[in-house]
Amino acid sequence: MNTPRSWLYPGLLFVVSVFILTGCSGQHTTLQSFLDTPKHHASNGFSFLVRGQMSDAEREFQAALRLDHSFSQAHCGLGLIAGIRKDYPLAFQAMALAKHYAKTEKDRAMFAVGEMRLHTMKKGEAWLDHVEVFFEDAIKNVPDSPEAYYYLGLALKQAHRFQDAEKAFKKVMALNSRLFWQTKRELRIVRKVISAMPGSLAGKNIALKNAITRADVAALVVEELKLDKIYQELARHEKSFRLPQGLHEQSELPALPADVTAHPLREDIEIALQLGVHGLGCFPDGSFRPEQPVTRAEYAVVLGSIMSVIRQDPTLTTRFSGRASPFSDIGNDDPSFNAVMLCTAETAIMEPGEGVFNPWGNISGADAVLALRKLKKVLDIH
Repeated sequence: MNTPRSWLYPGLLFVVSVFILTGCSGQHTTLQSFLDTPKHHASNGFSFLVRGQMSDAEREFQAALRLDHSFSQAHCGLGLIAGIRKDYPLAFQAMALAKHYAKTEKDRAMFAVGEMRLHTMKKGEAWLDHVEVFFEDAIKNVPDSPEAYYYLGLALKQAHRFQDAEKAFKKVMALNSRLFWQTKRELRIVRKVISAMPGSLAGKNIALKNAITRADVAALVVEELKLDKIYQELARHEKSFRLPQGLHEQSELPALPADVTAHPLREDIEIALQLGVHGLGCFPDGSFRPEQPVTRAEYAVVLGSIMSVIRQDPTLTTRFSGRASPFSDIGNDDPSFNAVMLCTAETAIMEPGEGVFNPWGNISGADAVLALRKLKKVLDIH
């Protein structure tokens, strides 16, 4: 009675094992088949593109085209990669293929948004007109396309049409798409720029930067604040006001630093050096380092120096000496502490965080221009 069972169990185990392995193999094949499709590879490609992983994105788009050479979305993705690499002939060629192979309304909308992005990158003749034409094409195919409104907003922002950009970004927010958080960040930047109301072209361009440089600060001081004109006006009306040595007509100016002579903002840097603004001078080695990023503390030093000169109050430079710091990340013995306090506790022209100032963090263009506008208001500069 026991003998048949002794050989039955191993036999059953073998059959069950084969069944399980066959089932797993079938599931694996099904999963692999699901993943190895043009649509899936293209979707991966766009995800890599958002994260800036160009090689990975290109690999996925090429994989999609190996499976289906007429897959429109993959051609669109390759066109965007070429555009990011500034190979515009190849970019527009790929986008033409995306248009040719577009089969659905989504394909046609993606092609139109791709063209919007390429024209924004290239900034050729009448580029914004092209962007707006393709935007209309995109929403004709997909009326509530968040991508169309988002990239229209980016284009309008770069064209300095900040109020229109705000409207486009608000539309994306209302659609509550996967672009929500990116759009929220862009909307915050645009609203800061609108509040700052930069009046110069330099101010508008710098306001769009994520981090500003020493050359940018020089341009803001000269072109946006017009500090040389302010000093000259003060000298005419205030007998006690002394012009910086560099602004006197008879003064012999030192040679420009070698790293400035070929810089696009050379003239602004030269005037800024003549103004003698503390925190915006040359380094001990004689260089200016125009492309060096400016920290929040360094920007506070520049604004504090300007404040002290215009108010003709040298005590401002030591007003907070010995006082306890309200910030956990900067002590009262830091060389920039007094300037930081002038720009926060004294005038509120710079915004600290909750108990911190983030002194060594970069300052964005929007924050820099907004702080400059607040400074003008505090100093009653029109």
